[in-house]
Amino acid sequence: MEGMLGHVHNASGSTGVVFCAPWGFDALCTVKFHRLIAEELARRGYPAIRFDYPGEGDSLPVEGGSTFDTWVAAALRAAAELRKRTGCSKVLYYGMGIGAAVALRAGQRDDRVAGYVLAAAALGGRRYLRETALREKVIEDGIGIDFGYPPDSTVLASFIMDQRLAADLKQVTVTIEHIPTGLPALVLARPENATDRQLAEELQQAGAAAESLDFEGYGAMLDGVVTSPMPQMLIESIGRWFSRALPVEAHARDTLEVSSASPVLIGEDFVERPEIVNSRLFGISCRPSNGNEKAVILFLNMAYAPHIGWGGLWLDTARRLAGEKIATFRVDLSNIGESPVDPRGPEQVVYSANQLDDVHAVIRHVRSQTRRPILLAGICSGAHSALYAGAANPEVAGIISINQLRLVLDPDEDVESLLMAVARPLSDYKRRAFSLQTYKRVLSGDVDLPNAARHIASHARDRVLRAMSPYLGTLTKLGRLRDELFGLLRSLQTRRVPVIFISCRTDGSLDQQRLYFGKDLSGQKAFPGLRHVLLENADHTLSPPAIRQQVIRILADAAEEAACRV
Repeated sequence: MEGMLGHVHNASGSTGVVFCAPWGFDALCTVKFHRLIAEELARRGYPAIRFDYPGEGDSLPVEGGSTFDTWVAAALRAAAELRKRTGCSKVLYYGMGIGAAVALRAGQRDDRVAGYVLAAAALGGRRYLRETALREKVIEDGIGIDFGYPPDSTVLASFIMDQRLAADLKQVTVTIEHIPTGLPALVLARPENATDRQLAEELQQAGAAAESLDFEGYGAMLDGVVTSPMPQMLIESIGRWFSRALPVEAHARDTLEVSSASPVLIGEDFVERPEIVNSRLFGISCRPSNGNEKAVILFLNMAYAPHIGWGGLWLDTARRLAGEKIATFRVDLSNIGESPVDPRGPEQVVYSANQLDDVHAVIRHVRSQTRRPILLAGICSGAHSALYAGAANPEVAGIISINQLRLVLDPDEDVESLLMAVARPLSDYKRRAFSLQTYKRVLSGDVDLPNAARHIASHARDRVLRAMSPYLGTLTKLGRLRDELFGLLRSLQTRRVPVIFISCRTDGSLDQQRLYFGKDLSGQKAFPGLRHVLLENADHTLSPPAIRQQVIRILADAAEEAACRV
């Protein structure tokens, strides 16, 4: 599909499924969920296609900006592509969030529509934008920075909606009129959401063969991409509904003629190509248009955030760097985004040795294509992977660690609890302790006092250990962890591999630097190749656009320096 990236799940049935994703942050959080549904449906005989709207995800932007109708036309293009590639005749449109409005409108324009699945549906654009604004207000509340988003912009968790699209959505209302009698429809209803239940009833009244299922795990899934909980029972229930409502009918496939060439997305300064590493890991290489790159930066996942990065950071960075002759490779490691779980590995892959094995596999893949310097970059857990893999792999020529909340992972620490914890520096707890608003929230029950107490105790313990460990050395756990970290840094120094630690004041990453290098970070002087950058007015996920530009500049300079050292 020209300018669009999609994922086809082949099967022999005559009824295909087109997935119309939600927007922005919700799309980021549901990549894996929709991949698993599509795989389940393909296993049952229903071919499927998942795609990124123009201007969203990995797809190319639209000159002048997208509109709602741009998205609807994209869904119809995806349906045509699915029919061409698999030979299916009828198409069911699945839509989630504002994607449900896209699915309904596309189905109304498709005379061979087979049905609908509408998940947490948003069919009115104005109400959807209002709810999105409220969600963003909750995110920004209490962080204490100036995000600096464009005036009057629609934002959610660092994703900024195209202004033309936002203006257009205010006028959009999709109704369920003219539904063919008996058309199969399934509503995935959010718990205690009356609007979802009402939609199922209206579909029935309009003559559709409508049913509803509880959208189990909806809230946890959209809390973020931290532990990536998947409602497996719901996925199986959706599959059973398909088998019952749309029995599989096979069709002849021997006349299909589909190009086997790898898809390519071509922008003004870049060429992007999807690539599979070790027959399993999905990634996208982004190279300068002339292919003559100076260096390559590998972007590693933050927790379970897919390869475009939080707020599309890695995608935007990749395309910007290509204009400076720097190539990149953004990847989904095992059990993240587009990459399935390693059948030999654990389900929980973050901070695991298996994830480091994946990173080494990606390095080998990139090295097989170029002799240019390879650098690793990541945020939080991705920064941890970059540091450890970089120290162990002689092919790595530079490391950029951003907001790394654990320079060394305590073996006694529970990873899932660590991922779920809301990291805040001690200074933030002090400020909140003396805030009248905090007292009100405590009295109303909005503050998790046991969890806050654990964090404060943890910070206090770290301060005591930091003061004692120079005298007790490896007799303390902190001393042993420091010894492990310094061993990594010494090995990198021996290879003359520069390390850049980037941290901010709002998430605890600066506290982590002080824990190991001293309050004034003077311990970093022992490592000449180590540099620390403190970002002011920044949050953990680098939300402010100005901060993102600063980080892109740091990455570009690091790549330039690596190229000069060759």
